[in-house]
Amino acid sequence: MDPKPRKGKILFGLKVKKKKKVNADLVVANKGAVDSETEVGSEASPQLEGESNEDQPGSSAVRTRVITDNKRSRVNTHIQDSEVKPQSFQIAINITEARQLVGENIDPSVVIEVGDEKKQTSVKEGTNAPFYNEYFVFDFFAHKDVFFDKVIKLTVMHSKMLRSFCVGSFKLDVWTVYRQPGHQFFNKWAMLTNPGDISTGVKGYVKCDISVSAKGDAMQPEHKASDAEEQIDKNLLIPEGFPSERPWARFCVKVYRAEGLPRNNSSIMANVTKAFIGENTALIDPYVVVSFFKQVGRTSTQKSTADPVWNEQIVFIEMFPPLCQRLKIQVWDEGSMSDVAIGTHYFDLRRISNEQDGDRGFLPTFGPAWINLYGSARNYSLGDDTVELNEGIGEGVSYRGRVYMELAVEILSGGTGTESKLTRMIKPAKDAKAGKAGAKDVKTPAGGGGGGGGGAGGAPEDDKGKATAAEVLPVESPPVMNTDNRNNFLLFGAVFEATMIDRKIGDKPVNFEFSLGTYGNILESSPQTSTSATSPSVSHRKKGLDVPDAGEMFGSSRRSSSSSTSLSPLLPREAQDGTASNKSTTSPEKPLVVEGNRYYMYLPLDKKKPCIHVLSEWEDRTYRMYHSNMLENIAVLFEEGVSAAAELHRKADSAVESTLKTVLRDFCIDARGFIAAAEAKLKAELKSSYLTQLDKKRLTMCKQELESMIGEAQAVGQRKRKAGGMKEMLQDATKLTHKIRFLVEEPQHTVPDVFVWLLSNNKRVAYARIRTRDLLFSSSQEARGIHCGKIITLFLKPPGKRVTGLSVQAKLDVYLWFGASSDSGHMLEGLPAGFLPTTEGADARSPPTYLQCAGQHQFQLRCHMYQARGLIAADNTGLSDPFARVTFLSHSQTTNIISQTLSPTWNQCLPMSSLLINGDLQYIQQEPPRVIIEVYDDDALGKAEYLGATVAVPEVCLSYELYSPPTLRYSPLHCGSQPGGELLAAFELLKIPESGPQKLPDLEEQEGGIYTIPENIRPVLSTYRLEVLFWGLRELKKVQLLSVDRPQVFIECAGKTLRSSVIQKYKSNPNFTTLVDIIELELPENEHLLPPLSITVVDWRAFGRSTLVGNHVINNLKAFKYVPPPALPAPIQTQRPPTDVLSPGPAPTPQSLSTEEQLQHPGETSSAAALVTSQDVLITVEEAPPIPPPTPVKEPKKQKDGKAKTARCRSTKRRRRTIADESAECVIDWWSKYYASVEKEAKKDSSPFPQVFEKVTSHSDGDKKKKQKGKGAPEPSIGLKTKLATLKLYNKELEAEFGPFDDWVNTYELFRGKASEEEGANEERFVGKFKGRFCLYKLTEDEAEDWDEGAEMGQLRVNRGIPSNGPVQVLIRVYIVSASNLHPADPDGKADPYIVLRLGKNEIKDRDNYIPKQLNPVFGRSFEMHATFPQESLLSVLIYDYDLVGGDDLIGETRIDLENRFYSRHRATCGLPTEYCLEGYNAWRDCLKPSELLSKMCRENSVDGPHFSPGRIIVGEKVFTGKTLFMHEDQPVESYEHLSLKILHRWEEIAAVGCKLVPEHIETRTLFSKTRPGMDQGQVQMWVDLFPMDMPHPGPSVDISPRKPKGYELRIIIWNTEDVILEDSNFITGQKSSDIYIKGWLKGLEDDRQETDVHYNSLTGEGNFNWRFVFPFSYLPAEKVVVVRKRESIFSLDKTEQKIPAILLLQVWDFETLSSDDFLGTLELDLHGFPRGAKTAKSCKVDMLTDGTEKISIFQQKRARGWWPFSKSGELTGKVEADFHLVTAEESEKNPVGRARKEPEPLPKPNRPDTSFSWFVNPFKCFFYLVWRNYKKYIIIAILLLITALFLALLFYTLPGAISQKIVEG
Repeated sequence: MDPKPRKGKILFGLKVKKKKKVNADLVVANKGAVDSETEVGSEASPQLEGESNEDQPGSSAVRTRVITDNKRSRVNTHIQDSEVKPQSFQIAINITEARQLVGENIDPSVVIEVGDEKKQTSVKEGTNAPFYNEYFVFDFFAHKDVFFDKVIKLTVMHSKMLRSFCVGSFKLDVWTVYRQPGHQFFNKWAMLTNPGDISTGVKGYVKCDISVSAKGDAMQPEHKASDAEEQIDKNLLIPEGFPSERPWARFCVKVYRAEGLPRNNSSIMANVTKAFIGENTALIDPYVVVSFFKQVGRTSTQKSTADPVWNEQIVFIEMFPPLCQRLKIQVWDEGSMSDVAIGTHYFDLRRISNEQDGDRGFLPTFGPAWINLYGSARNYSLGDDTVELNEGIGEGVSYRGRVYMELAVEILSGGTGTESKLTRMIKPAKDAKAGKAGAKDVKTPAGGGGGGGGGAGGAPEDDKGKATAAEVLPVESPPVMNTDNRNNFLLFGAVFEATMIDRKIGDKPVNFEFSLGTYGNILESSPQTSTSATSPSVSHRKKGLDVPDAGEMFGSSRRSSSSSTSLSPLLPREAQDGTASNKSTTSPEKPLVVEGNRYYMYLPLDKKKPCIHVLSEWEDRTYRMYHSNMLENIAVLFEEGVSAAAELHRKADSAVESTLKTVLRDFCIDARGFIAAAEAKLKAELKSSYLTQLDKKRLTMCKQELESMIGEAQAVGQRKRKAGGMKEMLQDATKLTHKIRFLVEEPQHTVPDVFVWLLSNNKRVAYARIRTRDLLFSSSQEARGIHCGKIITLFLKPPGKRVTGLSVQAKLDVYLWFGASSDSGHMLEGLPAGFLPTTEGADARSPPTYLQCAGQHQFQLRCHMYQARGLIAADNTGLSDPFARVTFLSHSQTTNIISQTLSPTWNQCLPMSSLLINGDLQYIQQEPPRVIIEVYDDDALGKAEYLGATVAVPEVCLSYELYSPPTLRYSPLHCGSQPGGELLAAFELLKIPESGPQKLPDLEEQEGGIYTIPENIRPVLSTYRLEVLFWGLRELKKVQLLSVDRPQVFIECAGKTLRSSVIQKYKSNPNFTTLVDIIELELPENEHLLPPLSITVVDWRAFGRSTLVGNHVINNLKAFKYVPPPALPAPIQTQRPPTDVLSPGPAPTPQSLSTEEQLQHPGETSSAAALVTSQDVLITVEEAPPIPPPTPVKEPKKQKDGKAKTARCRSTKRRRRTIADESAECVIDWWSKYYASVEKEAKKDSSPFPQVFEKVTSHSDGDKKKKQKGKGAPEPSIGLKTKLATLKLYNKELEAEFGPFDDWVNTYELFRGKASEEEGANEERFVGKFKGRFCLYKLTEDEAEDWDEGAEMGQLRVNRGIPSNGPVQVLIRVYIVSASNLHPADPDGKADPYIVLRLGKNEIKDRDNYIPKQLNPVFGRSFEMHATFPQESLLSVLIYDYDLVGGDDLIGETRIDLENRFYSRHRATCGLPTEYCLEGYNAWRDCLKPSELLSKMCRENSVDGPHFSPGRIIVGEKVFTGKTLFMHEDQPVESYEHLSLKILHRWEEIAAVGCKLVPEHIETRTLFSKTRPGMDQGQVQMWVDLFPMDMPHPGPSVDISPRKPKGYELRIIIWNTEDVILEDSNFITGQKSSDIYIKGWLKGLEDDRQETDVHYNSLTGEGNFNWRFVFPFSYLPAEKVVVVRKRESIFSLDKTEQKIPAILLLQVWDFETLSSDDFLGTLELDLHGFPRGAKTAKSCKVDMLTDGTEKISIFQQKRARGWWPFSKSGELTGKVEADFHLVTAEESEKNPVGRARKEPEPLPKPNRPDTSFSWFVNPFKCFFYLVWRNYKKYIIIAILLLITALFLALLFYTLPGAISQKIVEG
């Protein structure tokens, strides 16, 4: 499998000769290895194999493979990436409905927030289950990273008059949606919760669709269904695999401290401040902002420090697992004017957690560990482009410090219990509670200084004002930090080559700086060592670089530090002052100009290669990097293997299977090696404290993931080879590569990346960034970094915004090594032979400052530049004038300029002589320096424009070797991130012998001193013939303001040109007069080297001028190779009439469709073989049901053909009536067929055996599920419904299903103008299309001679089966059924769509029939047009938005090439129906009957047949049997139409010529608009029928006008209520009562709300009403929806139509006179399926509505009576006895009834108890009933007592007077 020698068959874990540290994954204590000091890397001593290996269970030795160990890193042809540009995105959200909302009688609406944008649905009144079906679109133009982090939030609001209450909310981020299949959630239920109060549970559910599309993604429309029976729990809006019940969790982000932040702040005031307070004070006030899922928390601000200590934790409470991918950490600098971001880091939660079940998974955990921040250069002043870098967009160009932090997640069990306890403890200590009301946090007092309300002051706009604040609490500093082992590391580098230095920089001396963190940064004022000395962790740092004590790291044996002085080269003293020994920059030198290129310069480093070394000190966590490197090693080997297998598969090589199996087997071996290491590591470190939680979990996770991958790999490898199985195997293998790639990245950072800066005059000019992990040394080969100890080629680019073109400022070949200081003895091991370190008087144990070159050799480089293809167009003509520039070391040369082409053939050799190359010859041969090739477009004025570049490796030939010519190879060109074509070239580096260059092979020189490529290198050519079919040109745009009138096509290939005839008048006939032409070409025999072919269109103007219109380049001629059609079996050939010998017919297309068919249907060859035996194919035609006498039909011919079937159609109509549409009055029409098809599609998706129909009828018929309905097959649970004929519903374009109908000719798009990466650029460059076809085949000598003798055109292969290209008259019928998800065009988020059709100059504008305020309009329109092909062949269907004022807006358009459909073999003119009927809803609408069609197809394809005989039809050698005899008026009638139709449906089974014919269908076409290029603007469901005018006229067009909703009236009599809860209590007696009344309405018809009268003072909950509600409504039975047409507001011009499920709401209320009424309970009944009413009040229970009792539909039953329960918050609050009666509008006119108790048919007054009255109106009655009845005796006694008291009072009052009077008188 692997051509490279496998050097590393070493033992895992037996290489323990570690110096400072052992490879982290190998923990084998192996005593025997201690003495073998000198062995390194892959040379493990063989005798160790048998020794103890106790830590690796199961195997005594594990083989590992390593990437071949070269001295140079492998070639990367991609020189530079373009910057990440913002792009267009669209989020489409459809809110269907909500259910189970918590609250009483609420008026809910849904608010949708995405980032800063907010939209809201309408408000629905008084329901806990509102239905909306509203569609919203959000458009964004943003960076991918920023966009994917946006949060989509759905909030249900309960809107009252003055304020709104939040019922519950749901949120998820865009990433989560984008990762779903199809980038969407469809028909899912979002679970609402209240994050403010997490103990309350679910608040309801919202059903919605959410889809995210980037440019070019098409949304898949699906059929909506509102199903009352739907199980919400099984359909929640969460990604696959998430638990349906998600608990709440606390996410604690602990921020401890930071170090190495940039010291100078970037504000303008900084310089002023610096002058006052001196250089040494850090001028930044850092704080940390953590944002997670729309919540933001921030720490306090630490004043004036670059090494702040916070020790605070930010707590978020969120559901777990969260529907959010990333957590963002930002360090900000608080400024007086505004805050500035210092750096940003994102945590991908998937990397720090594992969502598997059981003990395999683990919660997100991190650290405590450092994270490194990168951003703009540290000393940069204010610059626009740097802000984005520091906010995490784009690649950081410099280290910005690091933060020590930890993340922990704990699941909350009992609601908020744990949280509140914690906060209670904290609160008295510190008032650290964040203000929940506003978005701004109150800072913790720990931060000291003012600005209490600073909040997320400088946070980016997304977070401001929106995010809820998180809690900020103090936290203990981690104890681990005090024992933090820090270790000294050394970065060593040697610069081998520095060329391609930009001329602008090269005027001043240049040098290179290598920095790691703040170490080595020469422009930084203070090194990290001195600053960090203040932090507690470093207080007891080890002095010196001595070897640590033995027990410190891995518990493995270690040699003593004294064993070899040469291996500890750095002196202890040097570590005391970290900077003393660092030499991080090369000495400045002035570059010289490159020979042959004035734009580039190079540094003359011939003799001495400058070295650098940087000493730094970091925590010893290298085991993390080792693990990543080992996984990367496995991943790279596996990826290489899979791509090699894929390449073989592409070339259709038979060895692909064995190769792939070998690759998978090797992968399993590698993975087992890692698993063994991980287990050993885990065992050894069980008790250690320095492995963080995540370290252990990650090792376990990698182990488990690899184990499962091994299982998958074995499954893939063992899979039996099926048809197309190889492709699947490769796909599965590729999936595995992605999985292992995901494991490679380590989330916990250790050492920061290495930055290499080019300094010109001490200014930073350009940089390169290298992962330190790739440079890390390990004594174990597979854990070593891929670039460690190798020469790596770096292309330095300028920081910040890059200019267009090649922005490489220098190319650097540098040797880099990074490792622990104790390992530094190995740092020179990787140096290529021939380079020796010189110490130059420095101490013998310090790293060298220069490398001395042992020998210099003279070479000559020959660049054989043959050709390029697929270059980028750089001129306005749509072409370029390309030349190539080759740079090698200090030399450069340029090819000729070839004008106006995208596929130049230079055929030029560029020799560069007397090149001096240093080093050992063997090394130069194995690892020669790289060649850089750039391709430019030459401009007469101004600078050449960059088109792309690539890197190549020359083939080296030494003087004593036999010369062998190099092979030409394609190298990919890259222009930024876009592909820039391919370059075909060969490079050879020849050693100039001592005797001089004369001995080298000669070059052919031509005039002008140009050398051509020698013949032995040029490809071997043969003569080929290219046949070209010129059909015509289409859609040509104006060129230079004039329309094209006389175009001509030039076909150029391999230096030859073929011209078409000139079209004399393009407008009247855009087809060519001469159809076919040929050209003979000399082409390479190696088909991979075939040159490109270019199609150029010119327009001939007056005075013989020609103007270029546009061009198209075909890069791969392989597609046009002629493949002879598959020969039919011999016996058949002999049986056929002689005329049919050439029967293959139109198969010989260049793409050879016949072979394609074979690929699609692998069973075909066997069926062809079976033809010899004339095997019968049984097609069962359905028995007709018993037929009543049919009505007479006028034409006798029709009667013969299909009368029986017609009658059958009718009888079906009768049998289906009541069931089909639930109303006997429904007529079966086209819509019946449509709904039956929709239902069938839905059943097909859900049916446990969807193939049930295909078993009998069709074997190779994968995607024709819609065909025959299993005649005679058992049809499970489908019943009579499927008797309706159906059509095929495609949820995509017909072209996506059948290919672009280019089986007869291909369509090539012509472009003109400059190519650019901008959005929509291609559409602007498009100037027209060329239709033609190519056929390429090799000429034998005989054929060539024959041709010369003058053969006829008839023998050509390219035009077989091609129709004549004269004008054709066509009748076109366009049927537009409906549109869905249209992009809103009006400010209110709706649109008023109407249809416009354009065909050539004809335009049909259907503006009068616009549909108001609708994004999902049902048009049901058909249009008829006459057209002439080829002039009018492009049909545009446009959907416009009607505007009363101003111009109408285009919503979107779709275009259909009718000509391709008309001529295609798939017969896309008129789809084949499933059944043959003469009249009715499924009447045959084609010009020809099935039998005539079959005859025509056989005739056109030269197939013998059809031969009709009773019960069978013979086509070719295939016999189809089926019923052809039908009874008609008791007479048997022979009709072949049904069987012919079945054969046409199975036309693809006909050998050699068969292909799938287009069935009767509706296609869904995506609409696009130029204003938003590539973005989906909605879909339109439609189909097109084409009929040639020279055929019989087809029947009338199908009537698809939308069904008018039917009028119905629902009459409900409310008789009584029982057990209604009693709300009021009497203020005197305390007795409970209620004043009951009932409200009712149909959902959507709230304006027609009706109420009963009030039953006052019900003391038992009983109410008597005898009250009739009458609800008239319009209804569509097939869709089961109520249609509501009403004006949305008084300003609306039109009524808006809404479709709402038929749901009745009844509510029971308690009447209040002085305050608002009290809501007591509600009852919602879906009129399609509600439970049968209970017979008595006692048997009426609340669970009637939820349990699975039998459901009835009022549309079937017409009447229903019984008791139903009222409920409130799930509790039973009453029962109602009601009578439902549904009548149609006609019946209601005949038998009207009165509302309430009125005439006609009045209801009797209810017999209410005397207590039922209103106290307010009848106070005496009230007194009598409430007081007198209950307190009669008390009242009488009270009156008596009162009289007595009065009497006594009067007595006592008058007695003294009377007595005194008596005394006086007496």
